[in-house]
Amino acid sequence: MRNVLACSLATTLALALIVPAAARADQPDVVDVVDATAGAPADDTDEAAPAVERAPAPAIERDPSPDVVLGGRAEHMQTIGGSIDRRAYAHDWLVAPPGWNLGGEMRFVTAASSLTGERIAMTDMAILRLRSRWTATRRVELAGTIDLLAKQLDTSDEPIPQGGSLAAKVATGRTVALGASIAGGPTLGGGGYWGSAGTGAVHRSRIERFIAFQVGGGALATVVEQDRMPRRWQADAVLSSELVFHTPRGEWAMWGGVEMAFPVVHAEAIAPSSRLDLTVGTVFAAVRDWDLYAELTFRDRGTTMMPETVLPIVDGGFDQRQIVVGIARRFTPARGTTRWALAQ
Repeated sequence: MRNVLACSLATTLALALIVPAAARADQPDVVDVVDATAGAPADDTDEAAPAVERAPAPAIERDPSPDVVLGGRAEHMQTIGGSIDRRAYAHDWLVAPPGWNLGGEMRFVTAASSLTGERIAMTDMAILRLRSRWTATRRVELAGTIDLLAKQLDTSDEPIPQGGSLAAKVATGRTVALGASIAGGPTLGGGGYWGSAGTGAVHRSRIERFIAFQVGGGALATVVEQDRMPRRWQADAVLSSELVFHTPRGEWAMWGGVEMAFPVVHAEAIAPSSRLDLTVGTVFAAVRDWDLYAELTFRDRGTTMMPETVLPIVDGGFDQRQIVVGIARRFTPARGTTRWALAQ
């Protein structure tokens, strides 16, 4: 009889160790079987129960936490990067006329699954982005952004400042411009930071007075540093194209475009896949010094069920949709506009 009880106890413990962590809700029943079958003193039961409960504990506590599981911000995936002057869509500018502007936009982030597994609804997460653009000369444009986390999930405690970016663009002709940008900020879950740098070229040509087509290409490098995690980095080749419709005099414009990123090299700790982003937007620019615009963007980056394919970044680090509503105030000198614009 002792042999039968010993075999039952050994079999029960073996099953408790083999069953995956998803079945941990059944563990109390396993403990009851051990207690009822073994008929051993209380101290024997106390020794067996911790063995069943303690083993899954590290997986339950550590794996889902953002600072351990999560695999940069893909926000500046645009070929030229930096702050886009939305009125450029209405006037076919590559570099804006001399002057500067200040603006802000609210980016509502939604996702079927966040990095912690939660669904992100329309008003669960929002980023307030402050923008500024300055055209130093007829060919050079400088821009910068600052990101603030205006709304976040109730279960998270992320810092309000979420980084920013700096960008420069140089027009080499009426239809071609070169650009470069850098960006950075804190990682989700704390304990680290991310940074990115990109460079590329863009070409815009007019098909008709009210239609323009733009293509671009470049490279983007992203690095993520987190406590207790190996350094994660990747370098991508980026291609983009956009089709723009606007009124002949530039009062209104609408555009649609796609952007593709292909990993070239990356750290062994991650396994990035190719990405395809889709954007549709519109701008109202009939008022001389004010621009109103809106965008809808679908960002594709891996899957949260495979942590090695995503990055711990609020804006673009995982599959998400963004609804953008923004406004910009322009300050333009009284003298004429730049001769590098395709439309005057």
